[in-house]
Amino acid sequence: MRTLILYFSGTGNTKDIACRFEKALLKRNISVEIHSIEDGADLANTQYDSLIIGFPKYYEYPVLHILNYIRKELPEQKREIPTLAFCTQAGPLPTNFNGLSRLLDQKNHKLTVSKSFSYANNMMIFSSFKFTDPQKVAENKRNIQEQIEPLLGKWLGGEVSLEQVPAWQRPLFHLIASGCTKGMPVFAMRFSASQDCTHCGLCVKQCPMNNIRMTDDGPIFQKHCLFCMRCINACPTNAILYDNKQCQQYKCEPFSKE
Repeated sequence: MRTLILYFSGTGNTKDIACRFEKALLKRNISVEIHSIEDGADLANTQYDSLIIGFPKYYEYPVLHILNYIRKELPEQKREIPTLAFCTQAGPLPTNFNGLSRLLDQKNHKLTVSKSFSYANNMMIFSSFKFTDPQKVAENKRNIQEQIEPLLGKWLGGEVSLEQVPAWQRPLFHLIASGCTKGMPVFAMRFSASQDCTHCGLCVKQCPMNNIRMTDDGPIFQKHCLFCMRCINACPTNAILYDNKQCQQYKCEPFSKE
C-alpha cells in the first residue's frame, strides 16, 4: 500500500500534522510520499492507493487555494481512492468539507474521514484574532497526537467518519469564505515594510503566490495575497507591517524538535 500526502501550509501548522500522519503511517510499514502543493509534484505520474490532504481553513471552509489545486492538478483515477482530509484552525468549530468532497468525487477520490484540528492562530493582523497562549498550543498538539492513530485506524479500516456542520450553515460558510477570498486583493494592499527591512528577500522567496517583489525601496505587495501570513511570521526583523502597524509574530515549532 502506498499513501500520498498533499498539504498546503502557511506557517507550519498544517505541515506539522502532515508529518505526524507520515510518521504514523511509516510505523505501520505503509509506504508514504509527501508533498507540499508548492513542490510542483507530477501527480499524473505518481502511483498511490490512498490520499491524505491537509490545509488551513478560512471561516470554517477549506482555503480556496487548495480546492483550486485539486481541481487543476489532481488526476482522475480509474479506481476509487480512499481519502482522508484534515484542516488546521485556531478555534474549535467544525469545517464544511462538503465542497471538497464533491470535488474529490469528480476525481474518483472518496472522502471517508475528515477532521478539523485546533492548533494555533498565526494571523495577528486583526484585533479580533488573538495570539494563542503557548500552554494552549502545547495542549492542542498533545490532543492532535492522540487523535492521529484512531483516525488512521478508522480510515485504513474502511470506516466512514466525516465531520459535519448543520445543513443551513454550509452555504453560509461557503459564501463567507468566497467573499473574503474575493476581497483579499483590497486587504492585501495594506501590507508594507518598515525601515527595519534588510532587503534580504526572504518574503519574496517564501510567498506561495509570488505576490511580493523586491525593489530598492523595499518589498512591494501586489494583489494576489492568500493571507497565509508566511511573510509576516518569517521576517527576521519583523519589518512587515499591516495598516502601518507591526504585528506579533507566530513561530510553529517543527515536528522534528518535539
